[in-house]
Amino acid sequence: MQSARSRRAIRPHRVESARSAQLFRTLFEEARTPNGSGPLFFFVTINHREKTTMRKLVTIRTVDIVRPIPGADAIECAVVEGWTVVIKKGEFAVGDRCVFFEIDSFLPLDDPRFAFLEKAAITWNEQRGVRLRTMKLRGQISQGLILPLSQFPEIDALALADPALRQRDWAQLLGIDKWEPVIPACLSGEVEGAFPSFIAKTDQERIQNLPEVLAANDGLAFEVTVKLDGSSMTAFHNAGAVGICGRNWQLRETPGNSLWRVAREDRLLEALAALGRNVALQGEIIGEGIQGNPEKLRGQQFHVFDVFDIDRGGYCGMEERRAVVDSLRALGATVRTVPLLEVTALDRFGGSIAEVLAYAEGPSLNPETSREGLVFKRLDGGLSFKAISNSYLLKHSDR
Repeated sequence: MQSARSRRAIRPHRVESARSAQLFRTLFEEARTPNGSGPLFFFVTINHREKTTMRKLVTIRTVDIVRPIPGADAIECAVVEGWTVVIKKGEFAVGDRCVFFEIDSFLPLDDPRFAFLEKAAITWNEQRGVRLRTMKLRGQISQGLILPLSQFPEIDALALADPALRQRDWAQLLGIDKWEPVIPACLSGEVEGAFPSFIAKTDQERIQNLPEVLAANDGLAFEVTVKLDGSSMTAFHNAGAVGICGRNWQLRETPGNSLWRVAREDRLLEALAALGRNVALQGEIIGEGIQGNPEKLRGQQFHVFDVFDIDRGGYCGMEERRAVVDSLRALGATVRTVPLLEVTALDRFGGSIAEVLAYAEGPSLNPETSREGLVFKRLDGGLSFKAISNSYLLKHSDR
């Protein structure tokens, strides 16, 4: 086995979503060892959508607004881009730079800078810490935490002059993990392998982190769908092979695995193979035993929200996605999709993130259930984001 020192250096490659998988295979061949014995390590960045593909938990931000909270003497409100955070009165002024910790950050209590949060401590992944979640203090929604930049000398001062500073995630440097709920045994299953590299993982950025999107796409039409609260599921066909994945792993078919059982019941894999296209259906599995079953379903259902074209390396737009779904149904599959609320333009919100979040409130698939939120997708499939209902976050603070 070759040592790291003897490996031939391979430059990073960037693959645009419009290019075919053949280019990816070509890059793989370029990265083989001189004697052809096996691949070397190399990195490929794929532009699946005009959105960040990895959530940034810890970022450097600027305080945009500081405003009082009626009836509160010791606390006030800071607005950091699209996020609203309750702070100690007088701690920050407009224009101050700060370290922003997004909700679902898990802050380790072995770091003394987070010791003041001890009362909210939990044990997760065998570590004592605090999970940041949406809260309401003196009637004010608070999401996340901001701390003075001066408390974090490990963030290199030279980096502060970097124009790409806003894009950097400092979570790993500070030992911050993303809190995740425990996955039920019926969904975790036995691992077949890593999540396939030829498919984009399901993820959406929150509108609070994309304030520029509202203005940049002001007159463009977006489809708006209801975000169902379940667990991520992917069913795919690629080069004659089919498979099922959860959020992070490809799963082996076992009798107790709900993802495989639902895929078999709905004849998804048979229809994908018969269709013959290299595509992945991505969606949410919901129902009994999953996230408390907020839709109050009997059994479990898979609802598609995206179709990923593996050969093209990008997501299908609304019309192409519908065509794929219709073709699969014609081949005998039961394909449910997430509820479509409407097609609308973003200029209706007047550039206000607060208006988008208010729009996210409302009924879900079950009209007697409040929805988790909404997902916005540009009709060409090139841009998407989510708006999570604040009332849903407050009610379901355990997830």
